[in-house]
Amino acid sequence: MVREINHKDLLENIETMINTLEYDSMRSAGKTKLNCSLLVSLHTLKDFYKKELKNSKPTPKMEVANG
Repeated sequence: MVREINHKDLLENIETMINTLEYDSMRSAGKTKLNCSLLVSLHTLKDFYKKELKNSKPTPKMEVANG
């Protein structure tokens, strides 16, 4: 079975995660310290998938059956 990866949906989900973590970090400095490395990683992913969206067509993904 082949499933296409929708880069637009992926970017929307990354944006949602970034916004949620930034809002959570605004409420306490301790949360900011916990979330900072994850936020950096999400921003890196966001930049990567923005470039992918501009440069390529949808990528088919092969699903592997369990067992």
